Amino acid sequence: MTINVLPHSKLQIFEIQGKKVWVKREDLCTNFPAPPFSKVRGLYPHLNQLKSEGISTVGYTETSISMAGWGVAWVCAQLGLRAVIFDPQYKQDITIHKFHRRMWKYFGAEIEPIPAGRAKVNWYLSRKILSSKYPEGVLLPLGLPLKETVMATAEEVKHTMLDPFWPEGGVKSVVVCVGSGTIAAGILLGFTQYCSDVSVKIYGVMSRTGNAQLKNNFIQKKAGVVLGGLIGSAHELYIIDEGWQYTEKSQNKSPFPCHPYYDLKAWGWLCRKLKELESPILFWNIGSLWEE
Repeated sequence: MTINVLPHSKLQIFEIQGKKVWVKREDLCTNFPAPPFSKVRGLYPHLNQLKSEGISTVGYTETSISMAGWGVAWVCAQLGLRAVIFDPQYKQDITIHKFHRRMWKYFGAEIEPIPAGRAKVNWYLSRKILSSKYPEGVLLPLGLPLKETVMATAEEVKHTMLDPFWPEGGVKSVVVCVGSGTIAAGILLGFTQYCSDVSVKIYGVMSRTGNAQLKNNFIQKKAGVVLGGLIGSAHELYIIDEGWQYTEKSQNKSPFPCHPYYDLKAWGWLCRKLKELESPILFWNIGSLWEE
């Protein structure tokens, strides 16, 4: 197998309610059977580094709708690593979880069923099982908040600014879905590093309800960026909590493939706030949904 993360994904323009919106199609950062999920940009270099350090087994604790386990299984297969996916046994599976299980098996991952519980509790249980069966193994963090993904996303911001569709003078508003906040951190870092002449407002719409201020602080820390003040970045970061539950599916519509449990929640917010957002507007689409 060869790595199939595309160097740069498409930038497209859509007219929404009579207003142009630029859309970064990071759901196209890979080709099937890899997951349409831009966090894999940093996953490959991270796992390749672990391999160079002598690690042969990598574990991941999955959740009901995430594509992270699929990504881990895919990259491990290409690097010759053993992937162990810890699979919480929910009383009622969502259809996409069943599909993701098939993809884990397709890439040869070992699947360890665990009782369903809170994500952090599941993670500690997974670590205990992994250390018992594979003492040399490494359990990846929940949500894959990898520094390599932050850096890769920042680089993608840089290259997107060179796209022929990039608006003259740059964008003024950026909207992105926020789960772990890793991609948002990469976007913030990218604009801070490569766009110092324009102040950009970044709006992160949370895919599940939580503490918006803590999430904002986490994203700034993850990006290594200080906002405001005399020496801080001139860009602005706003985190929006609309009260979504993690497994709540958005019924919004989009003119491009958009994940209904993640990105589509942010797209719906953008469409409702379109008249209030300063143009040009960029929507950063992290992923889309494969579901049979």
